[in-house]
Order: sequence, then C-alpha cells, then structure tokens
Amino acid sequence: MDSLKELYPEVREVLKNSIPNYWSELRYVLKGFLEGAMSPEAMLPLASCQAVNGNPKNAIHISAALLAFGACLRILDDLEDRDRADKLWEKVGTARAWNFACAVNIICFEILSKAPLQLEVFKSINQCYLDTCLRIAAGQDKDLAGVTQTIDDYWLSIQMKTASASAMACATGAMVGTDNSELIQACGVFGHHLGLAIQILNDMESIWQPDGITDLKQGKITLPLLYGLQSNHPEREELMSIVSDNEIATHAERIQEILDHIDTKRFLIWAALKEREQALEAIKICPNAEGREVLESYITGMFGDIDLLLEKPEDDKT
Repeated sequence: MDSLKELYPEVREVLKNSIPNYWSELRYVLKGFLEGAMSPEAMLPLASCQAVNGNPKNAIHISAALLAFGACLRILDDLEDRDRADKLWEKVGTARAWNFACAVNIICFEILSKAPLQLEVFKSINQCYLDTCLRIAAGQDKDLAGVTQTIDDYWLSIQMKTASASAMACATGAMVGTDNSELIQACGVFGHHLGLAIQILNDMESIWQPDGITDLKQGKITLPLLYGLQSNHPEREELMSIVSDNEIATHAERIQEILDHIDTKRFLIWAALKEREQALEAIKICPNAEGREVLESYITGMFGDIDLLLEKPEDDKT
C-alpha cells in the first residue's frame, strides 16, 4: 500500500494542473483535495490496476479524475441534501455552488482526455464515466422524487448511486492494466459490493453517529427505517403510522428508540459484511497479490472495530 501512496503527490499534481490559472476561486474549492489527507477512494484505481498486473503509475490520471468526480458529487450532494456541516453552498450561495459543481465535472473529463492511454482504452474508460454519471443522476432523482418506499426500491437506488461510482473507480483502474474482460469485471464487481457496504454503513452513521443533522431529523427514509417498517415487531404499527403521517422528522427520537429496540444496527452490520464477503470473493482471480491485498484491506479496514459499531446506547446496557 505504501508504494501506491507514493503516487499520491503525482495524482494531486494532475488535478492541480487541470485547474485554470485564471480561476483562483475554483482552486480554493478544491483545496481540500489538493492538501491534507488524500481522499481514500483515490486508492481504488491504483490498486485495481496493480491487482490485474498493470503498472499503477499508468492509472494516475484515472485516480485524479476520480478525485474531481468525487468533489463534484460532494458539492451536488450538499446542495440537494443540505445535511452536512461546512457546506460550500452556505459560503458562496446556491447558484455559485452549482456552477462550481459543473466546472469540476468538466475537469474530470479533461483529465481523462489528457491521460496517456491508447485510444481504445480511453474510449472505454470515458464511456464508463459517462454511463456512471447518468446512473448516479437517475438514482439521485429517485431519492429526490421520494419514490424509495421499500427495501427493493432502496437497493435499486443505492446500486445506481454509490455502487455504480465505486464499480467505475475499480473497473477503470483495471482497464488501464489489462484488456482481460474477466479481470476488469472482477474489479468492477468488487467496487459494486464495496459501494453497497459503504452506503449501508453511511446510513447507519447518519442516524447513530451523524456529521450534522440526522437522516431522521430530515425526514429521510433510508435502510434503517425501511428495516423497521418491514420487520415484524410490536412497534411496527406505530412506526408505520409515523411514516404515513409524514411525521418522521417530528418523531425522530422515538423512531431511533424503536430501531434500537429491534437491534437495527446489528442487521446493518450483517448486511454490510455480506457485501464485503461478495467483494472479496470477486477479486480472488486477480493475479497480483499486492494489489489484491490493498483492495482487501480497503474494504476490511472501513469496518473498524465492529464491536464498537454494535455497542448499544447507554440506556440499553445492563
């Protein structure tokens, strides 16, 4: 992993050099991606390229493009959800934030266009990015339209959003390292299940360890609440009544109480671990042990201390 981290300065340099000299404000918007700790997802294309026996140095532009893509999604997510602290739109206004998001997305594709790749490889990677952009937009539209009412609806939505982005990150990295479609698909499948695991854990944290306003306080219907609605338990009718009356935000604390009673966190951890299991299975065919181990460490490390994640609230402890 250390050998891949040594490529981070070059990844940052590619992103930095893609920002127009005449737009200092845009450079400020991307400051967090150019300084301090590197976004962890930058590792995915590099490690995937290495896992298929490619030279990860050749995936530097793919990693830089992913950083720009991630920055765009973060700005858009903050604009649409407005649930996180330190939001760009609060500093510069909604209109400018939308403008910055569009510009950063253009930078993503500019970086790809300048990558030192064979034409056919570039076309495949570029098409993968385009397809993913549309899938993410369609998934986000489902959320904004409020059509996610069942676990099946939810699963389709996060497959289109988080899972497709992670799958793209891993598959495009692999495309740089090999033309073996089976290996490229394996990395994409790894990324798909990685994305699902990330979203499940994010949904859990957004209720029990939020960075800002909880999903329940915003009236959002995410996997924890859907689990409570579709499981058989004594408080299900009360929960269904709250949701049907559109009173989620008003009764956020009571809903969390109910979710604690039915051990929702344990279900979420179990579901995320199942995704991890499928992700690890997918990359067993990747020939390079070092690259494979980096991907394995990535998805295993994000679980941290599972016992701590499963810890019950103080009131429930005996």
